[in-house]
Amino acid sequence: MLKSLKLLEEDNRIQLFISGDGLRAELVVKKPLTEEELSSYEELKDFLTGKGIVAGIKEEVLEEGKKLLQEEGRYLIAEGKRPQRGKDGEVKVLFTQELEKRWEEDESGRVDLFDFVKIPEVKEGDLLAELIPPREGIPGQDVFGKEIPALPGRPAKIRVGKNVELIEEGTKAIAKVAGRPVLVGKTISVLPLFEVDGDVDVSIGNISFVGSIIVRGTIRSGFKVEAEGDIEVWGNVEAATVQSQGNVIIRGGIFGREKGLVRARGDVKAKVIENAIVEAGQDVIVGEAVFHSQVSAGRKVIVNGRKGLAVGGRIKAGNLVWVKTLGSPMGTSTEVMVGIDPALRDEYNYLLEELEKAKKQLAEGEKAFQAIEEQRNAGKNLDRRMVEILERLKKTCRLAEEKKKFCEERLEELEEIISGGEGKVLIEEKVYPQVRITVGNLAYLVRDEIPYASFYKKDQEVVMGSFERPRS
Repeated sequence: MLKSLKLLEEDNRIQLFISGDGLRAELVVKKPLTEEELSSYEELKDFLTGKGIVAGIKEEVLEEGKKLLQEEGRYLIAEGKRPQRGKDGEVKVLFTQELEKRWEEDESGRVDLFDFVKIPEVKEGDLLAELIPPREGIPGQDVFGKEIPALPGRPAKIRVGKNVELIEEGTKAIAKVAGRPVLVGKTISVLPLFEVDGDVDVSIGNISFVGSIIVRGTIRSGFKVEAEGDIEVWGNVEAATVQSQGNVIIRGGIFGREKGLVRARGDVKAKVIENAIVEAGQDVIVGEAVFHSQVSAGRKVIVNGRKGLAVGGRIKAGNLVWVKTLGSPMGTSTEVMVGIDPALRDEYNYLLEELEKAKKQLAEGEKAFQAIEEQRNAGKNLDRRMVEILERLKKTCRLAEEKKKFCEERLEELEEIISGGEGKVLIEEKVYPQVRITVGNLAYLVRDEIPYASFYKKDQEVVMGSFERPRS
């Protein structure tokens, strides 16, 4: 009769380990058996069965059997199946936010990518979204053959904003008004659409609208157009102010005459930017050129159309600046900054100014305190007016000290962020001298013409590499 392997376990020649969740069983062979010893013992599978291990036994164990006991080592002999949580429920959005494009060629065969023709619209009562319920999970099994229950997927929830209501116990969302459907984060709203069939000028006046705006003409100098949705301009933007909580799409150019401002929480797209301030929470996409402008984007600035030229001014982006040509043969001073969200960099510069103001207030206050103290030391009593001035001075200095402390603490946080900032500047064709490139808190001044280059931070310095087209 064959001997039980339990005897070897008792002699501490082998040891069986089972994980706390019952999903793994491992056998440790401490003192291997000889061929002669092996023949007198039961099969390894019988030993495992005796221990209650009946599921997930490894193929190696089934093939080699007790021969595994001839070599010292730790063997995974059985492994259960972990339960798989069910797929979470989803919100199926039934509308598109993308602007429909008319792919028409001009006489030379080129396609105008800025030729948008339609903003998506819905009617009152249109179905906007519906819930897909969560699925049941797949149960697991431990090495003892016991089923491990699986958790079901988590249910989803439709989040509704303006002009949208839930029906059928919250499983569907419909439009309450006609307008443009938008998805901001995970919230569905319908924004009405305002259309201007011509220029924004004296015949129209300034526009401030809760939804999206289409201007089928040019926004003339001196006027303001503001929208909570998107703004699309079929002509140009002159020395005007355009502000959007969504995207700004300009088929023509922005010709700011050093007064124009275009600001969007999303993207800004235009063919040309000249002598203007342009700010985007996400991307700035320019078809042809940027001239002597202040351009900033939370993510990317791309100027890579037929010309793809950026000359003069300053371009700031959180992640990437990609142009064909940067600077000019005349050595026009041009600055590019990447690696930090421009909003944080602006906050940093603002706090530096506020810190200096607070320090100046404290220094002036100290001088005033000294003058008052000298009067006291000279035996002069302070009249009521001087007492009031002293109290106001104390209050001013206390507030200045609080501001100083706040600025110093926040600046320390921002300095840490800026020092770790990374980004890339891509030059598809050529960069000229007198271009200053800053990545995070490190700067590089271009002194020679350089073709097909990239600039990025490595080992605490800005280094230059060859141009590589981004994957996305």
